[in-house]
Amino acid sequence: MTQDNTPGYTLREQWRTMPMKEYAETFRDFGRVRGYCHGCGRYGKCWACPPYDFAEEEYLGQFTTISLLATKITPSEGVALTPETAERILNRERQRLDRMLLGMEGNARAFFAGTCILCPPEKCTRREGLPCRHPESIRPSLEALGFDIARTASELFGIPLQWGSPGTFPAYLTLISAIARAPFTRLQQDEQTKHGRF
Repeated sequence: MTQDNTPGYTLREQWRTMPMKEYAETFRDFGRVRGYCHGCGRYGKCWACPPYDFAEEEYLGQFTTISLLATKITPSEGVALTPETAERILNRERQRLDRMLLGMEGNARAFFAGTCILCPPEKCTRREGLPCRHPESIRPSLEALGFDIARTASELFGIPLQWGSPGTFPAYLTLISAIARAPFTRLQQDEQTKHGRF
């Protein structure tokens, strides 16, 4: 576990590695979680989001282990997690985490904590039926592939997810990302990336 005091907030990061098959059998609830995706305005309109043009079971089946990363972001005393503050902090941390996870790829693939942040939602080329502008940098989230992030956070890391409501702000923010390892070559990965298949 690592902890970092960044101006305005504190980061606490924990890693947990397990067999991918075990993680999928225990924490993947495809029908229920995909139902949440259907209710989101990015469904079918963002290249990082479903529906996908590849077999998701086959994609996940190539990985042997997964290293999950929980990032708990607690604001400093006197800093309220307003929607604006939360968005600023989450964007900053997502950029840091996404760069780190991409740098860990080789015989592995990253899963980002949430949807794509490379383009504004309304500018994603998927809306126009065009290829992604950043196929080398885009990755799906675990929840986009049906994993229960709330259970992952609480059961594997002891971090219950908190949600805000009008006039009430959460005490902290949580990001769940991962790197999954597979026995395939870098060349095969580059071939997948070129074709927009993560």
